[in-house]
Amino acid sequence: MFFRIIVLCVCALLVGCSDEDGVGSIIQPEEDFLHSYSNGLEVGTSTIKSDSVLSKSESLLLGRYVDAKFGEIKAEFLTQLDARLGGGIVLPDTTVVAANSGMSGILNSMLQSVDEKFGLIKSVYSPSNLTVDSVVYIIQYGSDFMGDSTSLQALSVYELTKELTNQHYYTDVDVSEYCDKSNLLGATSFQVKNSREIRIPLKVELGEKLVSIYNTSSDIKTQEDFNSFFKGVYVSHSFNRGTILNVLVSGVLVYYSFDAIISTSYDGRDTVLTSSQIEDRYSINPLVSSIFLSANKAVQRVNAIQHSDLESVYEDLQADTLTYVFTPSGFYTAVSIPFKSMMDSIRLNAEDTSKVMFNSVKLRFYYAKKYWDTDLLQSANMLLIDKKEVESFFYENKQPDGITSFVSSMDTTAKAYIFNITAATQEKIFGGGAYGDDLVLVPVVKTAVNGNIYYRQQLWLTTALLYGDNVLNKEKRPRLDMVYTKRE
Repeated sequence: MFFRIIVLCVCALLVGCSDEDGVGSIIQPEEDFLHSYSNGLEVGTSTIKSDSVLSKSESLLLGRYVDAKFGEIKAEFLTQLDARLGGGIVLPDTTVVAANSGMSGILNSMLQSVDEKFGLIKSVYSPSNLTVDSVVYIIQYGSDFMGDSTSLQALSVYELTKELTNQHYYTDVDVSEYCDKSNLLGATSFQVKNSREIRIPLKVELGEKLVSIYNTSSDIKTQEDFNSFFKGVYVSHSFNRGTILNVLVSGVLVYYSFDAIISTSYDGRDTVLTSSQIEDRYSINPLVSSIFLSANKAVQRVNAIQHSDLESVYEDLQADTLTYVFTPSGFYTAVSIPFKSMMDSIRLNAEDTSKVMFNSVKLRFYYAKKYWDTDLLQSANMLLIDKKEVESFFYENKQPDGITSFVSSMDTTAKAYIFNITAATQEKIFGGGAYGDDLVLVPVVKTAVNGNIYYRQQLWLTTALLYGDNVLNKEKRPRLDMVYTKRE
C-alpha cells in the first residue's frame, strides 16, 4: 500500500513534452486528479512603420547620421530656457563664486590679483555700467555619440516665434510652426572632440534682452512670464552629416562686465577701490561675470527627428525573413498570437477547457545577431504592448502590469527576448482579458525613481534584428510555449 501511494505522488508531478508537430501530452493514471500538457505554437511577426515617437527623453539628440541599413537620420531640438526666477537674482551679481559652474557671480580667480596688491577682499558693492560682452549657446555632450568623430558639421540657432505649450510632442513635430528661419541668432561648425563641448556665438542683442529682465523694475516674475517674453530656441543641424550627439547640458551663457567698488584690507586699513583704479596688468578692469540659462528638464524640450529614407527602407524590409526594431522614428515588430490555434490544441487534450489552468506561458523572440553591419546599439529592454496602448503607456508613466503590458530584458544565453504572459493568457482565454491581438515590440529604457522602476520610450538610436515567422530554421522562429493542467 505504501509503495502504491509513492507511485501516485510521483505521477502527479509529471509534465508532458512537446511532439514534433508542436502538440504533445502525457496523461496521468486514471486514479490521478491532474493531467498536465505542453504545447509549442509559432507566432506571427512582421515589420511595421513608426513615423514618430513620443518626444519624452532624459536627453536631447543633435546631428545627422547615415546607417547602412536604415538610411539617414537627422536630429534637432526645440527648447525653452530655465529663467532661474524666484532666486532673487539681480544683475550685475556681485557675489564671489569659486568656479563658473552655471551660477552667476564674479569668479574668485579674477580677484586674486587684487589680493596680491591690496590685501584681502572684504566685499564688492555698488555695481554700475553693466555691459553685455558676448553670448554663446553651450552644448555639452556625452562620449556615447554615434558616427564619425572626424566629420565636420554645422549647427544654427534660431529664436522661437511660437511658445511651446505643456502638450505632449512627437518627434515629427513641424518646426516651421514654431520658428522663423530668417531670424538667425548664431551658427558654428564642429567636430567631435575630447572637450565634449560646442560653443555657438549668438547675437549680443539676445544677451541684452535676457539680462534686462533681472533688474528690479522687471514685470517678469514667473517662468510662464519669461516663456511669453522669450519663447526659446531651435537648435538646427545645418550642414553635412556623420555624427549624432547625446546632448547632456545646453543653454544660453551671457557674459557681461561692470564697474563696482571693491573694499579691501591694506596695511591694517580699509582701502576702497573702484575697478577702474586697478591696473590693467591685473586683468580685472572691468569686473566680468556671467549668467547661465539652462535648457534643462524643468522646461519644455522637444526632440525633432527626421528619417528621410523611411519609406524606401520599409519597402526593402518587407521581403526580408527577419523583422526589425529601430528607434527613434523607425520600425516596430508587430506580433500576432494564434489564439484560435491555442484553443484548438487545448481542446485536443482537454475537452472541458473550463477546468484548464496555465502553469507557464512564454513568448520567445530570437535575435539574429547582437552585432551586425551597424553602429546602432542593441536594445537592452523590450516592451510588448497593444499598439493602441503605446501612447497612454508613456504619457501616463505606467508600469508593465503583466496583463496588458510586458517587459523583457535581452537574454544573452538564450539569445532571445522572453516574455512571461501566463497570467494574461489565463485571463484572455477564460476570462475575456484585455490583452489583444495587435501587439508590438517597442524598445524602452529602464529608470528608477524613488525606488520605483519606470520604462520610457527609447529615443537614442537603438535596434534589434529578430528572426521572423518565415525563417527557414524553424527553431529560430518566434514561438509561444505553454504548460497547462486540467483538473478532473
